[in-house]
Formats: sequence, structure tokens, C-alpha cells
Amino acid sequence: MRIGIFILLASLSSAPALAASTAKPGPSQTDYMFQCGATFIINAHALQDGPKSAKARAQAQAYESRFNKLAAMAEASFEENRMSKSEARTYLQKHVDTMSAIFAKDPDSMKRFVTLCDARFPEKQ
Repeated sequence: MRIGIFILLASLSSAPALAASTAKPGPSQTDYMFQCGATFIINAHALQDGPKSAKARAQAQAYESRFNKLAAMAEASFEENRMSKSEARTYLQKHVDTMSAIFAKDPDSMKRFVTLCDARFPEKQ
């Protein structure tokens, strides 16, 4: 009886570890790349549309570069899961549209997302 309970407990406790080790990362697990990529490109365009100082232009270029890096990472993630770059770009565009709508309704949320994404994907990696 004790051995049966022990085996049951051991098998139940190892099931999540087995499931986690066999799960393949997919696009739904990489949404942060898309959300932050969308945030970076939206911020780059906002900086380009704002004051035309040298600092603003440099920041806009930096955010556009960071967007390009995340877009490449996202495309690679899709390709690992046998999906095309085109599907990754479409998925990214959906995030840009969604994030634009969010930022239009709540402009302060853009600052929060930029701060979060700056921390998650620092400029110098």
C-alpha cells in the first residue's frame, strides 16, 4: 500500500517536469518579442514625429534598430516552429495595430511599456 502511494505521488510530481521538457516554444510563448517590438517601432515613429533634435533622431534610430533585432528573433522563432517569415511579419503587424490602439486610448501606457521593454531588451545586449 505504501509503495503504491509512493509510486502515485512520484509519478504525479514528475508529470509537469516531463510536460515542460517536451513542450516546444511557439509564437504564443514569444509574444513579449512582438509586444516589445511593436512598442519600439511605435516609439521610434513618435520620436521621429516629435521635436527634431539630434537626441530625438538618435533615440528614434536606436529604437528602430532594437525593433529590427526583435523582428529577426521573432521570425527565427516562427521558422523553428515551421512557420514562415511572412506569418511572423503579419503577427507582428497585428501587435503594432493593437499596441497603437492601446497607446491612443492611454498615452501613459506607452511610457510604461517602453520602460518594461527597455528592461527586458536592453539596448546593449
